[in-house]
Amino acid sequence: MPAAEPENVAWLSERQLARAWPTIRATCLDATARANGVRNNHHVSHSTWGELRWRGYHPADVARVAAAIADGTAELQPHWRNDTPEAKLLDKRLRRENLPGALGCALLVAIGVAIVVTFLVLTWNASGSGSSTPSYWH
Repeated sequence: MPAAEPENVAWLSERQLARAWPTIRATCLDATARANGVRNNHHVSHSTWGELRWRGYHPADVARVAAAIADGTAELQPHWRNDTPEAKLLDKRLRRENLPGALGCALLVAIGVAIVVTFLVLTWNASGSGSSTPSYWH
């Protein structure tokens, strides 16, 4: 007969799950939990600004899967891990796909800085030296 589960279990957050499974990609934590039978609990919080949803994971199941990951017996896709050749290829592909966006952001920042510098130079030159501006005081 299995031991009785305590009524008040401190469910683990996704951040705590990431710390328990450091070799699993952050985007694949939930898929890993589902594939390995980790019990989870959906939480919903209502506030003035809307609804916040998050998932909690059962600590005993997380510990069991952490041991299975360490043993190599966990049910995992190769790209879910951080340390496989498939994951490294995926990282390269994602970096390559994100390159145009990164270049666009850098160009946008450079244009903004150029506008601010031009404005500052023009206002500084407009205030200029006192001898070239006419004096209205007689």
